[in-house]
Amino acid sequence: MSGVLNADRGRGMMKIYHASSIALAALAPAAAAMPEGQLAIDVALGAAMPVHSHIAMNFIISDYVPKGARGPTRAATLALTAATAVGLFKLNTQGDGITRTVKSLWKA
Repeated sequence: MSGVLNADRGRGMMKIYHASSIALAALAPAAAAMPEGQLAIDVALGAAMPVHSHIAMNFIISDYVPKGARGPTRAATLALTAATAVGLFKLNTQGDGITRTVKSLWKA
């Protein structure tokens, strides 16, 4: 649990962070190029986005939050990451999916 709360620490978390960066760099243009949403791409985006964001937010917490407040801030970040992951999962399984939802923002 400590690794998830202190997600900006450790070699393993850095590997996950870099892998999620590469995945998002490939998945975002692929999703944009597809005429219709693809469930496999949406599921991969739904997994990579919260993981990448969670680790990145922990870097920000380490840099800008006072030491005494880091524990509760990291716990709140973990709760928001979990809520985001659940929301994206629900969007992918019960809604239009991430790709179609984002594309609908540009439709009249």
